[in-house]
Amino acid sequence: MAQPELLRLVPDAPPELGEILDPARGPLERPNRSEIFGPERFAQHGKSLGETHAARYASSRSSAFFPRLRENIRILREAQRYIGRQATTGYEVSPAAEWLLDNFHLIEAQLREIKDGLPRQYFRDLPVLLDQPLVGLPRIYGVAWAFIAHTDSAFNEDLLVHFLLAYEEARELTLGELWALPTTLRVVLIENLRRLAERAAANKAAREIANLCCDRIESYEPERL
Repeated sequence: MAQPELLRLVPDAPPELGEILDPARGPLERPNRSEIFGPERFAQHGKSLGETHAARYASSRSSAFFPRLRENIRILREAQRYIGRQATTGYEVSPAAEWLLDNFHLIEAQLREIKDGLPRQYFRDLPVLLDQPLVGLPRIYGVAWAFIAHTDSAFNEDLLVHFLLAYEEARELTLGELWALPTTLRVVLIENLRRLAERAAANKAAREIANLCCDRIESYEPERL
C-alpha cells in the first residue's frame, strides 16, 4: 500500500506508519538464518566453502565495504522508536520486538565498536568474492555470513575455530582477513538484526493499520450513505 493511499484511507494514522509500510523500501528481506551446525557440520561446511569460494583482489574502484551500514543503523533506530512507542501506549509487542527494546543498548555498543574498528578503506585491500549472492563483497564477509547463518546469530568461539580451521584446509585466509574478522562479524550481525527489526516493526505497523481501519468501520454512520 503506497504511503499517500494509506494516509488517504486512514487519515488519522501516524505518519511513521506510512514510512514503515512504504513500498518504495522494497520487500522485507529474510533473516540470515539456516540449519544450526555443531562442530562436525561446521568442519564439513568450512572445508566445502573454502573449496568453492572464488575470489580476487579488488581494484581501486571497487565499491566500499559496509554499503548498507548507515541504512541499517537508520532502520534499526526507526524500528526501536516505533516499537518503543507501541510498548509505552499499552500495545502488546512480540518477543522479537521486546528483545529489540531490551537490548538496543547492546546494539548501539556494537555500532560503536564497528566505527572504532578497522577503517573502511582497509577492506578495499582484501580479496572479494566473484560469485553470487555476495559478489563484490570481501571474502571474509562470506565467511562471517556463513558462520552467523548456522549459529542463529549466536557467537561461539569453539565453533568459529572449527569453522576457520576447516576452511583453511581448502583455502588459506590472509592475515588481513583474519584481522578484519571481528569487525566483519559485527557488521553481519547488524545486517541480520536490521532484517529482524524491520520485519517486527512492519508486522506491528500492519496490525496497527488494521485496528485503525476496524475503529473507523465501527464508528461509521450508515445514515450518511
